Amino acid sequence: MISMSPTLNIYTLPRLFIFVLSFYMGLFVLFKNRRSAVNRSFFILALSLSIRDFSYFILSHITAVPAALFWSRIAYCGVVFITASTYHFIVSFLNLQKKRFVYLFYSLSLLFALIAITNKQFIVGVKMFFWGYYPQVGFTIHNLFLVLWIIPFILSLQYLYTRYKEEKSPFNKKRIKYFLVTFPIAYLGVIDYIPSYGIEMYPFGLIPVTFFVISTTYAIVRYRLLDIEIMIKKLSLVTLAFVISVSAIYIGSFYLQPYFFNLWGKNWLVFPISISFLVGLGLFRFINFVKRIEEDELSKRFAYRPLIKKEAQRISMARNINELLIYIMRDLSNWVKLDYVGMFIWNVQRREFTLARSLTRTGRKKRVPSGLVLTQDNPLVIELLREKKPLVYSEIEYYLRSRAVLQEKREFLSKVTAEMQRLNAEISIPSFCEEQLLAIINIGHKLNPDEIITNEDLEIFSSLSSHIARAVYGFMLKEEKIQLIVASQNILINAIEAKDRYTRGHTYRVAHYSTLIGKRLEKHLRSFSNGLSDLSWAALLHDIGKITIPDAILLKRGPLNQEEWAKIKEHPINGIKIIMPVQEWLGEDIYAGILHHHENYDGTGYPLGQKGEDIHLFARMIRVADTFDALTSDRPYRAALTKEEAIEELKIYRGIHFDPLIVDVIEELYKDGEI
Repeated sequence: MISMSPTLNIYTLPRLFIFVLSFYMGLFVLFKNRRSAVNRSFFILALSLSIRDFSYFILSHITAVPAALFWSRIAYCGVVFITASTYHFIVSFLNLQKKRFVYLFYSLSLLFALIAITNKQFIVGVKMFFWGYYPQVGFTIHNLFLVLWIIPFILSLQYLYTRYKEEKSPFNKKRIKYFLVTFPIAYLGVIDYIPSYGIEMYPFGLIPVTFFVISTTYAIVRYRLLDIEIMIKKLSLVTLAFVISVSAIYIGSFYLQPYFFNLWGKNWLVFPISISFLVGLGLFRFINFVKRIEEDELSKRFAYRPLIKKEAQRISMARNINELLIYIMRDLSNWVKLDYVGMFIWNVQRREFTLARSLTRTGRKKRVPSGLVLTQDNPLVIELLREKKPLVYSEIEYYLRSRAVLQEKREFLSKVTAEMQRLNAEISIPSFCEEQLLAIINIGHKLNPDEIITNEDLEIFSSLSSHIARAVYGFMLKEEKIQLIVASQNILINAIEAKDRYTRGHTYRVAHYSTLIGKRLEKHLRSFSNGLSDLSWAALLHDIGKITIPDAILLKRGPLNQEEWAKIKEHPINGIKIIMPVQEWLGEDIYAGILHHHENYDGTGYPLGQKGEDIHLFARMIRVADTFDALTSDRPYRAALTKEEAIEELKIYRGIHFDPLIVDVIEELYKDGEI
């Protein structure tokens, strides 16, 4: 018959608490995912701890020596498996191929469990302390056991440290760093062996073990690597406060017990209970304080969030895809301090994604070639279409390492991670609009390797991606409308030019000359979102207003009278009236190029008499290109000039009708043989 103390006391409650906590957390983690090797190994570790602490809880109540010896041996059956299961956990966590060593350490643990039960030289007896019975061990054989027992733990730390040094992903480095911190703390519990050598010291090892069980359970079940850095800091502060508080209560209780017992008798327990209540209240307030620190840290660290939200407004105001990409590349890279940003845009005609723009800010990243194509059967595209949420490279990699996954799915996800690695993408964010994937944003790591991207950042990026998708969708519609407009004007212009062989091809030549001028002055076009392209559209549409001019005037062979000339001068405004319904889609630059292409540099032109640099740059370029083509084309009233003569004519009116800089450029083009 086992004789036990009928009541719980302050000495036995900690063991009961850690037993319940370990066993419950182990089961909880196991049932979360029974197929995961990480979860299974954690369950074995938690079970070992719960067997040990349940036995010590019983030892605190037993009064018979034989029963105390029995439960001491049961306790060691749990102890011997702690480091073997720790090793198993770390090997599973890091996905190392060390199964032989796992089996070896479990076999050694089983051997020592048998020795603990059968060999009287291992546990030589029990000793009564003020908290209850505690096993007493044989010096030689137990020291040998401790040496062999600690080897798996040392190897585990070595594996963690080696992987931490080799790991390139900041996300995985944070995850590994977490266990590098928590495991040494947990193994401070070896102080529990001190009483086994006859020294009267309460086994405070349960405190770091409690910390480890709680924090590791949280890391496995609710663990999101993007929040781990803040979690480490928060848990470290709370744990420190917990350790100090509990130590103060128990140490004070143990050493002040004789005094209070003499003073109050059996009611002396009121003292530690009162202190526990006060410390608990203080700890609660401290946790709230830590929470505020965390919130302040987030506010300081991610102060750029309002800027990113403001970026959504800027995106909605972008006039074309190039302007959109410039905003995203520049702002995300500068504000978030990313080492890589790349953006793929859906090409409707070719039915594929094309790398429109990328930015690399570190030598650690290989450059992704511009124009790179992702087809619809690309694994990354398929997974983004299926998941419809950001994909995190290190999360997928960890999932493959820690879960039992069907071979077919494993192979596919391995292709996804390989593709992300090829594209420098730690995170791939899809941009959907009306259930259609229109863009893929690939982002790398932060330039500071100690900083990580959090879940909150991902939420903002995801919100931003929806704005990007809507903008891209709008630009695609705009491009289709422009193509329809130009196709329509080409039909009309071709009809006009068919009537007059003298002006045939004029529109296309003006567009060609304007583009050549624009290329020479490319640095001046950088202030325009889509300079060369919009300049070309403006040049193609510059004479669209002539459609409204009667043939009798447009095709007249003789000089025009004053009334007819006034009608001709109306064609820039008539052109604007024609494109007015789609002015928003064409943009202000194309609009200005059409309206002002007959303004003179000295202010004597039409329709508004603008002067100098007040005239839009597109209009000044088209003015020179238009005149050059008119001078070098046959007219009913004169023969065409040579190109050299046309250049000389332009130089006569340099600074009068024409921008001097553009006249110099067209002269250079002539001398270089480009026109």
